[in-house]
Amino acid sequence: MSDTAAPPVQAPQASPRPGGRLIFMVVGALMIAFGVAAAFAPMLATFAASVWFGAAMLAAGVSGLALLIVDWRAKGFAWRLLWSVVAILGGICLLLHPWPGALALTVILGAALIAQGAIAIGHALAHRTHTSCPWGRMALGGVLAIVLGGLLIWALPHSGMIAPGVFLAINLISFGLSLFAAAPARPAP
Repeated sequence: MSDTAAPPVQAPQASPRPGGRLIFMVVGALMIAFGVAAAFAPMLATFAASVWFGAAMLAAGVSGLALLIVDWRAKGFAWRLLWSVVAILGGICLLLHPWPGALALTVILGAALIAQGAIAIGHALAHRTHTSCPWGRMALGGVLAIVLGGLLIWALPHSGMIAPGVFLAINLISFGLSLFAAAPARPAP
């Protein structure tokens, strides 16, 4: 018998996803490009956001109604039916009248920016112990989103049709820059 022990068996290492950095950089570049385009045409960005939101509401309402037809015995049938009808009517109203719907969209956009900012700050704080993570820049992006969302709601109704597009542009650019900042922290392929 030999005095040498067998080498310990090592657990297989999970390989990093290939292209992790590249994906972050491509998506970051797209967000920055969309943000710059929205900054140069803020009214068009507001209009496009209003139409997109209307189409999304209409699609959600129609798919909810289709699911109701398939699963009509499920609990809460009346509530699900009511939600589907409201989503369909709201989507149609936004698609037919996107400019008046932009005022409601302004409130929704402000609330969404505040929520996104709070989530970004929470994500940054959760990763502050990682030395390779730029959590300070991510938190700063979250604070900026909260400030923009608050200003958007505070300035109603004087914010008009330009402010949502401008704020959306700033948010897209800051989100794209945060993705660029996070890309070097991703594992290499």
